[in-house]
Amino acid sequence: MNISALLKFWGLWLTCISLFLGACAAQIIPGTSTESDVLASFGKPIDARQLEGGGRELDYPRGPRGRETWRITLSPEGRVVSVAQLLEEANFARLKPGMSKSEVDHIMARHFFSADFAGSNEEVWSWRYAEFGNRTMYFNTHFDAKSGRLKYTSRTPDPTENTSRGGRR
Repeated sequence: MNISALLKFWGLWLTCISLFLGACAAQIIPGTSTESDVLASFGKPIDARQLEGGGRELDYPRGPRGRETWRITLSPEGRVVSVAQLLEEANFARLKPGMSKSEVDHIMARHFFSADFAGSNEEVWSWRYAEFGNRTMYFNTHFDAKSGRLKYTSRTPDPTENTSRGGRR
């Protein structure tokens, strides 16, 4: 089997997994579903936060190699209040220069990977996401390495996903 065929097979398999996980998410209904329902459908969250007033937020990266991250907010009684996709334009727009790493982490949830760039005095956190539903991109946050404050954001195509379709677009 050549590498191209192997990559297509792998992509198809990951798509099937993603559709299955998306079906699980459809079963979570705000106002009706409980924390037990969430744990049965999604399992253990990658992160959980206690909120003022007793509620909680549960974060779940999903999709092929992390192209989605869902945040499920629970009431103090353990009932689902909301289900939100974090890796989307409206959430990216909430990030502003000067924010701390903890503020960015709270808005975006755990990043896919990070890298230090000593030459530019930056630490960069990246998340994989699907732009326009199908083009795999990285959303990047650039922090000043000394202050830990957000300098700016950027986007880059995922070369492993986009080169088979003619490279950068």
